[in-house]
Amino acid sequence: MFIDQAKQATFKQATVNDWKNAALKSTKNDDLKGLYTDTYENIKIAPLYTKQQINYDRLDQYPGEGSYLRGFDDSNNKRGWCIAQEQKMEDWKELTRQLKLSLERGQEAVAFDPLHLDEVDHVNFEELNNIIPLDQIPLLIFAGSRFDIIAEKLLNVNIDLNGAVAADFITGELNKGYIHNPGSSQMEHWISQIKELDRQFPSLHTILIDTSSYKEAGAHAVQELGISLSLAVLYIERMKKSGWSPAETASKLIFRFAIGADFFMELSKFRAFRVLWKTIADVYGIPEGEQSVPISAETANLTKSVLDPFVNILRAGNEALAGILGGVNYLHVAPFDELSGNPDNFSRRIARNTQLLLKEEALLDQVVDPAGGSYYIETLTSHLVNKGWEFFKEIDKKGGIIEVLEEGWLQERIHQVATDRLKDMENRKSRAVGVNVYALAGEQVRYPVEGYPSFPAGKGKLKVEPLPSIRLAATFEKLRQRSHKLSLRGEAPSVGIICLGELKAYKPYADFVSGVLSSAGIQAVWSEELQDLSDIKRYIEESTETTFCLCGPDSLYNEFAAEIGRWAKERMPGIHLDIAGKFTEEELESLQMDGTFYTGQNIVEKLHGMLNRWEAERNG
Repeated sequence: MFIDQAKQATFKQATVNDWKNAALKSTKNDDLKGLYTDTYENIKIAPLYTKQQINYDRLDQYPGEGSYLRGFDDSNNKRGWCIAQEQKMEDWKELTRQLKLSLERGQEAVAFDPLHLDEVDHVNFEELNNIIPLDQIPLLIFAGSRFDIIAEKLLNVNIDLNGAVAADFITGELNKGYIHNPGSSQMEHWISQIKELDRQFPSLHTILIDTSSYKEAGAHAVQELGISLSLAVLYIERMKKSGWSPAETASKLIFRFAIGADFFMELSKFRAFRVLWKTIADVYGIPEGEQSVPISAETANLTKSVLDPFVNILRAGNEALAGILGGVNYLHVAPFDELSGNPDNFSRRIARNTQLLLKEEALLDQVVDPAGGSYYIETLTSHLVNKGWEFFKEIDKKGGIIEVLEEGWLQERIHQVATDRLKDMENRKSRAVGVNVYALAGEQVRYPVEGYPSFPAGKGKLKVEPLPSIRLAATFEKLRQRSHKLSLRGEAPSVGIICLGELKAYKPYADFVSGVLSSAGIQAVWSEELQDLSDIKRYIEESTETTFCLCGPDSLYNEFAAEIGRWAKERMPGIHLDIAGKFTEEELESLQMDGTFYTGQNIVEKLHGMLNRWEAERNG
């Protein structure tokens, strides 16, 4: 009977106003204006989206058609993405062992980084083929400055290879301040290798369009999209001079992206990329059936930290899901402890299993464009298409990717975004668990091993403004290191928290201050409940701390703060006294307080100043 009633039930159709009212009620806001947010891409994110905001002219019904918004492959191809965990080993024999082990446990590509090998001459594809059937499993090798050696070794084997062995010849060493000269003899040699590899391995992709280094330097999604198109045009035009048609060059391209923390932005980025690439392919007259290009993606180091490293599992899982829903072809999920040195078998297994869970249990390889049709995602994708195309045109008007890199214009644009990202971390507008919020002050940390081995600059390169990688957590890691060094000397930094009044009165303030301090590894030592001036003075006199912070409501500040400040300056001139709450310089001076903790504060500047003072005292 219940089932019959349910089948006959009708529901009132919700209007836009109904949804707005529900949003206001759930967020306890009076106006939706406060719920709009601005992204680094200068896109305003609304709290509510409707079908009126969708550009239906740009939507595809099925994948493999139209603008490729929903994917390059048609709906009958549901293989999904390739699990391509990139192995980073120093020893070739250990690398081959690890590759075999990973392939037995769910890995789907022979993926490794030659830049990490101590001796690249030890690479032996014939030997590897005896362990792993290379004609049955795709390669994914981004060879960087070692492409020349890897290509020579490949040309000496007689195996039917597929996948990608590629390098971005132009900008692969931009982080060190070098780009390759597209007119150099080295470029000619690279082109000759590309053509030779094409003759021997026609299914192998060998030209990399690598935007990951730009993302790791702080670039936002619009910049990544514009840069990817500019690099593709550069290679197409350069290969045209060597006798290849745009379609031939396109058949060798593979695009590489890093995935950041903004889930919906990153998901939409991949959907927007396909639309933009389709536009470029049409301009060059590449036939419809030959426009598909593979997309490789990886979780970004930009968002990871050595602090509370298990949280990296959650970050990487979020990024992996965004890439999969966006429609990538190859995916690498970095082990959670990779920044601290060589990851172990456990962390590699967790990284690999992140993808296996999404494939084997969530069955995301069985669904075509699962995000398609979302008003929010379709609108965001449309914004990225428009803005990405405009940024590409801006680069093109300035002469192309080489010119904007030589001029330093592109580096400066990305640096501006990186500065904004870091500032948002420092004032906790951007929150990273274990780093600038909910930090574990006493945790044992293995500090990061940064970068690749350094290789000579070589010939045929142009010196430009470097575009170094950043990590949003790095500043907090350095603060934590400084606290750790003080602790090793038996002088662990700590602050006495002066708890004014009852628990419910001071706890929100004390929790906030303790959270800020813990992000730099500074211990917060709470007092008991202090109800009057004599209790406060006694606590300060008997404490071993030299730095204190008053925590409590305004009513108790009005009663005690000025008197405590005056008393401390007269009787305890060696102590430093802060107060929780936002106060002007004039107010702090009248209260005779040395500083403050408040929401929206640049906590890095605050903590840096505190550590400077302690270090000076210890060294003095």
